Amino acid sequence: MTADNLVPWNDLNVSPSELRLDQTLVCGQAFRWKATGENEWTCALWDVVVDLKQTAETVQYRILGHRPIEYTRIPEEFLPDALCDYFQLSENLGSLCDRWTSVDPDFAILRQTQLGVRALRQPVTESMFTFIASSNNNIKRITMLIDKLCRQYGYPIDTAKGTFYTFPRVQDIAMDKDIEGTFTRLGFGYRAKYYARTVERLMKMHEDPEQFLLQLRADSSWEAVKEQLTQFSGVGPKVADCICLTSLDKIDAVPVDTHIWQIAKRRYVNRVLALQSSKPTEESSANDLAIQVPDSKRDLVIAMARELATAKTPTTKTYETAQRLFVELFSPHAGWAQLLLFSGDLEGANGAGKAAKSSVKKEAKAKTASKRKVVAKDSSTLSSNVSEATKVNGRMMLRSGGGKRTKPSKAE
Repeated sequence: MTADNLVPWNDLNVSPSELRLDQTLVCGQAFRWKATGENEWTCALWDVVVDLKQTAETVQYRILGHRPIEYTRIPEEFLPDALCDYFQLSENLGSLCDRWTSVDPDFAILRQTQLGVRALRQPVTESMFTFIASSNNNIKRITMLIDKLCRQYGYPIDTAKGTFYTFPRVQDIAMDKDIEGTFTRLGFGYRAKYYARTVERLMKMHEDPEQFLLQLRADSSWEAVKEQLTQFSGVGPKVADCICLTSLDKIDAVPVDTHIWQIAKRRYVNRVLALQSSKPTEESSANDLAIQVPDSKRDLVIAMARELATAKTPTTKTYETAQRLFVELFSPHAGWAQLLLFSGDLEGANGAGKAAKSSVKKEAKAKTASKRKVVAKDSSTLSSNVSEATKVNGRMMLRSGGGKRTKPSKAE
């Protein structure tokens, strides 16, 4: 019998404008969700196999199986709240997009082509051990490696859709007497030693490694948490930023890789430099409307753009400059804004959604031209009201569960 014959669906009550599974689950922040049907995605999460389905109106969910009750980290009745926490549905994505659009009008296009893309709040151990595998890697290969990790150390749960493996706890991996050898055999290459050293450090320094990682959420300082994370083998600045953004509530964490570096150079350098004069430059005009920043930030972001304009390749210093530029433009939630930009860049690289983008862009340009005529005629200026997203406190504290490479780079 199929899963549809066995388990009814429940409604998560979230519109596609706030959450789209096909966009959110494949944009490089989660790597274990499997497409298991038309608009259906399945994953062993918190020791239960969660099945999700996107419809035209909402997202539906159900449980297909679980570990024995004594091992399950989340009771079934708490699954709706856990999923709301996982997808951070307390954050109003529409309000965030309104605010980002007031800074960069291109977000009027992105919010449609990247409809419902939002940052996840993943189990911390899973996020950390996944992103250690991400340096100088691609989504397809990261997915393959993490699947092998779970098959090796996770718990198998049989369902009507097949067998799914839980993400292991640190303690589960620590039981292996030859962690480096196992990870080498699984295909992790030079990263194998990173996992061995990280597990060893976690087990030696913390009585409960899972709880130690989870409590990093409570530290309000992104830089302080980042400093702690980079003490672990295989965790450089970029990997630490990925962990901070996708599991540790650091909403301004902006992981800068080659894609984001190129986005900063292509989308923002010339448009920010255009702020130096009252008239847009030819280059900035080609990039649609100019960036809007408060006068108090204007000199700072222009200085950052100048530095990036002269940089031919990313270095540790220019990495930090690109990161600070995103933060100055889009904070709070700069990390979320970066995720939409990354998703749009990824989609463009894959050749998807170009027709939709073209249509939306033409409409946006037509509206812009119309507005400029009004400005010329009436000598008036247009302004937009920004709807600030409210940060909801008191979210659930779930127990964390369980390219080609030349040489490792410390900047990762």
